[in-house]
Amino acid sequence: MTLQADSAAAPPPLPPPDSAATNGISPTAEETSQPPRPTPPPELRVPIWWPEDGTLSMDWVENLMRCFDWCSRNVPPSELPSVLPVEVFDSLILVASKMLHKEPNCVPVDPFRPTLDDNSTPSDSAAAASVVVVGDVHGQLHDLLFLLQDAGFPSRDRIFVFNGDYVDRGAWGLETFLLLLAWKVNRCYTFNFFILSVCLGEESL
Repeated sequence: MTLQADSAAAPPPLPPPDSAATNGISPTAEETSQPPRPTPPPELRVPIWWPEDGTLSMDWVENLMRCFDWCSRNVPPSELPSVLPVEVFDSLILVASKMLHKEPNCVPVDPFRPTLDDNSTPSDSAAAASVVVVGDVHGQLHDLLFLLQDAGFPSRDRIFVFNGDYVDRGAWGLETFLLLLAWKVNRCYTFNFFILSVCLGEESL
């Protein structure tokens, strides 16, 4: 006996169901589309750039402060390099490392150092500067920003001494430590900004 083949073509195989279809739920357009990327305010210079001469000005450091504050509220940590490029990160770390390695283990903090006149030369007057001693920061970026705004930025008559424990516990340890390094590298008041032992007992640092 001879069997005749079915004249109709076999239907194509069905595509494998996705997880949503397997559960009987169809994904909506909102679920399949990516959320819009937040736009930084116009007063921020994003992405952060590294000055051509390698000198960090007050404007650069203040822009870094505002950018970190905005990022901590709007940008996930994985997208931080879109605001702070890797090459800028590397440059800041390298310059700060060279500067800190030149400092002695014991650094005197003298609030009665001679002041500078308008020509940046020592004058005879020796007015006492205020000394702001800061304990553990522990990665609390917003506490650090508030402290700098409330106490005032480092200046000729205001010395900052940070005692360590900068990066652990808090959610913004990297941003906190980079901001401290930026203030240290700042050309205007580097000698009025002291960063002491990073983290006592932390061998990996």
